[in-house]
Amino acid sequence: MSHYKKAALQKWMDLKIDVSFLKVIGWEQLHNVTLTFLNEILEREPRQKIQRITMISNPFVEENPLAPIHFTGISKDGKKLHILINFFNRFDIVKRSLYYATKAYADQKENDLHPVIFINFLSYALFNQTENFQTVYLLQEQHAGTPLRDAFELHFIEYPKLIRDFEAKKVDPWNDAKARWLLLLSIVDHRNGNVYHDIYKELDLISLRDDHIRAALNRWRELSQSKEEMEAYEERLKQTLDVEVEVREAKRREEEAFEKGAKKLQVEIAKKMLAEQMEIQYISKITGLTLKEIQELR
Repeated sequence: MSHYKKAALQKWMDLKIDVSFLKVIGWEQLHNVTLTFLNEILEREPRQKIQRITMISNPFVEENPLAPIHFTGISKDGKKLHILINFFNRFDIVKRSLYYATKAYADQKENDLHPVIFINFLSYALFNQTENFQTVYLLQEQHAGTPLRDAFELHFIEYPKLIRDFEAKKVDPWNDAKARWLLLLSIVDHRNGNVYHDIYKELDLISLRDDHIRAALNRWRELSQSKEEMEAYEERLKQTLDVEVEVREAKRREEEAFEKGAKKLQVEIAKKMLAEQMEIQYISKITGLTLKEIQELR
């Protein structure tokens, strides 16, 4: 088991930035780590397990540096598939996922079409209608709900929900391999300035019995201690944060609107309580308004 300092972990790469993911989880010399990661995240059945994978599109050498990472894979039953992975937290992420997934499908030969799987790793909560940290969308028949297999899978992994479930002990990385790998990516969160030391320590213990987790941790530690690698990472992190400013601004506006609405409700309740001749100390306790704010309502 490794020894580490909390301050040092803050300086490690965030694995939810594409350059660090590629150099750790997607590194060619850790081919089995990449396969294990994808098979667990996608919960592939035994006969559908991915056995070989090849990167065909790297955003760092492509014309579009914001494009997803694009792999092709071969499953145990001999079927080919395309896997696209996105780490950019864009405001219109659902539309962008559909755009890139359908583009990858359309770029194939007409007589040689294979399924497209698109995976989003999101550092913000996207869907209000579900509490699940991983949501999967398939094409399906409108009335019966029968899925159309071998076409598209859209995966959205929302890290705030995963962290919430971990802290509530609703996920068990010791017995849930998918949670284990997703939590690995959660440890350092440079977008929000968070480092989850408790998750690191638990995965460090688990690595004593999980060779692939141990290999990923060792590679991650090694790269994070390299000045050259960290300079490249920090450049990509800055570029990522610049692109994602629209998400942060939208979140800020949403929070401001919520606070404004909550304040308005507090004032309305206070006015009704004043009309009932209630004590202002009691009104302050119930509404959260200050005594001065309540006195100004008189």
